[in-house]
Order: sequence, then structure tokens, then C-alpha cells
Amino acid sequence: MAKSKSPLYGIEASGALGDTMVYAKWRGVQYVRRHVVPANPRTAEQMLTRDAFRFLNQLWAQAPALFREPWAAYSRGKPLTDRNAFIKFNIPVLRERTDLAGLIGSPGVGGGFPLVNLVATGGTGSITASATVPALPSGWATDYVVFVAVRDQDPHEDLIAPPVVQSATTSPYSVTFSGLASGTYRVLAWARYTKPDGDKAFSVSLIASATVS
Repeated sequence: MAKSKSPLYGIEASGALGDTMVYAKWRGVQYVRRHVVPANPRTAEQMLTRDAFRFLNQLWAQAPALFREPWAAYSRGKPLTDRNAFIKFNIPVLRERTDLAGLIGSPGVGGGFPLVNLVATGGTGSITASATVPALPSGWATDYVVFVAVRDQDPHEDLIAPPVVQSATTSPYSVTFSGLASGTYRVLAWARYTKPDGDKAFSVSLIASATVS
């Protein structure tokens, strides 16, 4: 940066002069610098991240409250939003994949006990999913198990269908998604618990695959 005592014949100036120089003032001092076009690198690695970021944003925008709940719990008291937490966890596992096999629906919050298993079975226009909750310590209670069906796709492309979300409140924990288009789906599940002190906890999500005919 160079000071300029009399740019443009002594008249104060600001802004660009063609595509060569930029005039401005900082703390009362007139200066001039070279005009530089901001870089927007589009390397293959950067595009993997950008595309996955765009997809996750689209998925989040279409997701209902049950889907967002564990992320809101995770981000409480932290310097990030629920959306940012969801994207932070999922970009590393999806940026180099061509499917959603690594998608994380819940990061696990408050020491929530993991589900024992998740089984998803596809049918004609439907998926039946069931999960088993572990035996819990005294004072713990299962509020519900959340199930999510997401149409499988390359996470570097635009979202092709919004997630479908249901919950089951009693054992055996099971739901049926109906009216689904044919194709491969990723089914996620996690539990929400109430702890002895009344706080909520969430298990880490499990993921399975099912094919709809």
C-alpha cells in the first residue's frame, strides 16, 4: 500500500481506476493499491467439500424438528448452531463418498446409551424399521426412538427427496414408512432418554440400508 498525496490531480478519490489501481482512505490517509481480483479456487478437494456442504444444507432445510433435536441438544452452550454441528460432523464422513452410508443423524448427547441394533426391511413402496433399546440403569427412561428414511444418493449432488421421519414411543420400537418411491434408502435410528435428573440424552445414531420396490 502506498500513500497518495494528490491522486487524480489533487482531488480525493476512492474506488477502482479501471482494472489497475484502487484509491481509498484509511484513518484520514489517502492511499492507492493495485487492483486485485479475489481468488476463488475450485480444486477437486475444495469442490468435494463445497458440494457436500450444499447437500447437507439442503437436507437440514427439509428436516423436521425430530431430526434436529439431538443437534440442538449437542450445540447448547457451545459457540455453534445446531445446523453447524450437523454439517461439522457429516462433512468429513461424506465428502469423499458417493452414497449416504456414513450419514450421522445423532452425535450422541448426555451419555445416551447406544441402541442394540437397527433392522430395516424394504417392500413395495414401504420400509419397516425396528430398533432395540438396551437395558437401562435405574432412573433412566426411554422417551422414544426416532427413525429416519433418506433416499440414498451422491452427497455431491442436490437433494433428490426430503427425509421422512417417524418416532416410536413403546417397545417393541418399530415404524413403517409408506408411499416411498422405488430405490435404495438409508435408514437411521437413535433413542431419546430421560435421565434420573430430568435431563435429556440421545444415543448415537445407527444406520442401515433398505431397498424399496
